[in-house]
Amino acid sequence: MKILDIVILISLSYGAYNGYRKGLLVEVVAVVAFLVAMIVGFKFLGFGIDLLAPYISVEVARRLLPWMGFSVIFFPTVFLINRMGFSLRNSLRYTLLGTFDSLAGAAVGIFTWVFGISVMLWLLTWMGIRMPIKHTQETYLYPMVKPIAPKVMDATSGWIPVGTNWIRKQKEEFSRSWSNNKPDDLKAERADKEG
Repeated sequence: MKILDIVILISLSYGAYNGYRKGLLVEVVAVVAFLVAMIVGFKFLGFGIDLLAPYISVEVARRLLPWMGFSVIFFPTVFLINRMGFSLRNSLRYTLLGTFDSLAGAAVGIFTWVFGISVMLWLLTWMGIRMPIKHTQETYLYPMVKPIAPKVMDATSGWIPVGTNWIRKQKEEFSRSWSNNKPDDLKAERADKEG
């Protein structure tokens, strides 16, 4: 078992523990929050980037701006939806369904972490950052976890109006926009906005 597998296994163990502690209801809400936040994050990625661009240097902008723009939208969305789930869980905790809720929550907690890790790996790939082969070769968990988020998004694209085609279109537009705005162009744009 390679270090990457150990990191994934520790994350999944934490997900199982956390899921047991929170319960099924909160974990299902967390999965829904991840899906909604991912779609909203991609949909408003441009807005997040525009919001942060004036405050970030050109060197940082090259690599981190897409991550930061996504994070500005993604994490608050997850937080708000999860808060609603905790409110519902508190009303269920002391009923007969409380024990079942905890055990089922552990299973869903594992899936939540698998999905989250897969999203991060998908974003790295989307940004053109590849994991070194020496870290991924002969791993057991990595090849099982990596394709989960793209498969879930493909499966749910029929249910969600914006779907995967919209995400692909946004990626193409972002790539074109980013390649057209070289560092000198970004400095000039910033100077125009300030002046």
